[in-house]
Amino acid sequence: MQSPTEQRTQLARAKRRALLLLVLMAATLVVSFWLPPGLFASGLRMTCEAAIVGGLADWFAVEALFRPLPVPLIGRDTDVIARRKDEIGENLARFVQDKFLDADSLAALIRRQDLAADLGTWLTQEENTRRLGGFLVKCMAGSLQLVEADRVQHLLKQATRAVMADVDLSRSAGEVLDTLTAGGRHQELLDQVIAKMLHLLDKQGTREAIAEKIVLWLKTEHYRKQLVLPTEWLGDKGSQLIAEQLGRFLDEVRDDPSHGLRTAFDAQAADLIARLKGDPVMQQKAEQIKRYLLNDEDLGRYASELWRTVSEWLHKDLEDSDSQIHRNLMAAALWLGREISGDAELRRTLNAQLEAAARSAAPEFSAYLTTHIRDTVKNWDAREMSEQVELSIGTQLQKIRINGTLVGGVIGLLLFAGGEALRRLP
Repeated sequence: MQSPTEQRTQLARAKRRALLLLVLMAATLVVSFWLPPGLFASGLRMTCEAAIVGGLADWFAVEALFRPLPVPLIGRDTDVIARRKDEIGENLARFVQDKFLDADSLAALIRRQDLAADLGTWLTQEENTRRLGGFLVKCMAGSLQLVEADRVQHLLKQATRAVMADVDLSRSAGEVLDTLTAGGRHQELLDQVIAKMLHLLDKQGTREAIAEKIVLWLKTEHYRKQLVLPTEWLGDKGSQLIAEQLGRFLDEVRDDPSHGLRTAFDAQAADLIARLKGDPVMQQKAEQIKRYLLNDEDLGRYASELWRTVSEWLHKDLEDSDSQIHRNLMAAALWLGREISGDAELRRTLNAQLEAAARSAAPEFSAYLTTHIRDTVKNWDAREMSEQVELSIGTQLQKIRINGTLVGGVIGLLLFAGGEALRRLP
């Protein structure tokens, strides 16, 4: 990328070359009048004349783009870029919108590039994950400083109070539970609890803990009896019996979808949801909880102290060169990259989601960007814009001036040769 100074130097040099060629043609034309009359002098004169016409025509065409020329009748059509700046911005914005930011182009780009695979490959490189982690750490540090500003904290507290004041905690909790239990999802939770309990009952440590409780119960509640009874044996047998019976009961619940415990669990869940949604007592308790959360001074001080502790730890870690958060972010990014790179189905899914997102966001994004392009060009100074365009393409346009001069000369020579050939025909 060349600097503006370098561009101006190159443009001036190109203009000098084009002008020198035009001056050379003019000087040669003058010399041709001093040559002895003949075919050579006439051909040279016509060649130079045509070259000068071609060079001047191209000079006018190039100059007319960037500055006004005081030429009668056609002068109003010069200074094209400055006069039609807004129209150029409009056409540029429409071109970008139609050719680069339409939904089909963005979707085709995602399919062609396989962005998910590129992302996975990029994330599997440690240097990239280190840079990404560092960027996220800086973002977190900046966000933390923003949140800690007094005015921002006051705004967040006021916003939280305003949101909480309009929330019906009881009904909201009921709606959440209703969603969580839809389709028997709560029975899946019960199955997981049963599986955990069966696993615990199978462990020797659990049975030993039950046996110890039985022995302790005998020693505290039946002190005299335990002196003559085999308490250790009773503890072992009792724990075994309890584990077996409880395990058998849990197996029955697990294997029987219509077991009474499951039915009772359904009924209790439905009753709780109904009470949360419509019971005035539950709603009153929820309002009390909400007022407590919003107004209790002790809770507020505790929350402030907790946030201060967390904030201090975050500051200390984020400023540490061996930040734990940075390491965790790197590890998470590396894991994600490996998962994406090793799972073709996941890559297909991600690309499909990216394509769908691109199609959905394309209209609004393209409208925003094209509006930005259009407004930016409108706000530019017309003369400055013309100058910038000339610096960008002016050097190539000066080559057109040189080519126009040379092509004009060649055409003049061909016309002269053709005319002479026609005159010599019998």
